[in-house]
Amino acid sequence: MLDVNRPGRTDRRRRGKSDPLDAQNAARAVLSGRARAQAKSGDGPVQIARMYKLAKGSAVKARTQAINQLKAVLVSADPNLREELAGLGNAELFRTCAGSPTTARTTRTVKRRCCRPPA
Repeated sequence: MLDVNRPGRTDRRRRGKSDPLDAQNAARAVLSGRARAQAKSGDGPVQIARMYKLAKGSAVKARTQAINQLKAVLVSADPNLREELAGLGNAELFRTCAGSPTTARTTRTVKRRCCRPPA
């Protein structure tokens, strides 16, 4: 597989810019031997860095989404609970909510309702 570099400016100005013309120009470059650039191999340190960046971005997005969801739930929560959790930072807020006895009870109830066989 070959990568075709962008055609020269004079050639682009003369022939115009459109997808069908770009495809024709790329085919002409390959057939004439002007296109010699090799496509990226997809492995090595650059690909590892690309995958790391992708995974990190996805994790940051999921974390932000979880924080926003929890805070949205707290808006409609009991006022006493809201006041109790108001001063906590994000990490402490998650720890507190995860360790809450109501969390375990709610989880068991949801499992029972969702996982029981239909009558």
